[in-house]
Amino acid sequence: MNKPNYIFKIFLFLFAFSATGAFAQTENKSPTAEPCYEIVLQILTASNRAGDKNSNSPALAGVIKRLKTFYEFSNYRVTTTYLQRTSNSVEYKSLMDDFSAGAEKYAPNFSDWALRNLRTMPESQGRKTIQFDSFRFNARIPINLQVKGEDGKSASVVSYESIGITNSRFSLRESEPTIIGSLAIGKSDELMFLILTVKAAE
Repeated sequence: MNKPNYIFKIFLFLFAFSATGAFAQTENKSPTAEPCYEIVLQILTASNRAGDKNSNSPALAGVIKRLKTFYEFSNYRVTTTYLQRTSNSVEYKSLMDDFSAGAEKYAPNFSDWALRNLRTMPESQGRKTIQFDSFRFNARIPINLQVKGEDGKSASVVSYESIGITNSRFSLRESEPTIIGSLAIGKSDELMFLILTVKAAE
């Protein structure tokens, strides 16, 4: 028998046996569920109006303390809280609470926000970091306009304007409320902040 040919056949047999075993292990391995997260998006409205009262969650104390180093608003209040659960992405559209305290209730507000491709990544200090490919928030705000008709009489017309924030690829620490951005809402004594908190779902 040709010895090199014999050795080659043994090598092929051992390779095939090894590959079959590896394939069987892969087939027998049970699939695991992806990690799931609780997403909390809050609208925090700051103002200097005397009639406003602070109305906040204790969890936002650190956020408000940081904001006070940049802004001179006297009052901060949580006007809207969104709660969603996901393992990857969120797409949300709904009516929105009026974040302008004391405003005339002549038309509803609408919100539209989304975050995509959520994943956990370790940071240099060992803490868990949550990263997104993108985050988008949009609100449609009613504006009451007075227009004159052909008869010279004034009439109220509601016109909607969009405000929003879009961010590409950013990260935040797990379970830590994080300021995403600020939005002016048409009043010199008010400003709206978006606060995002992500934590592992129980």
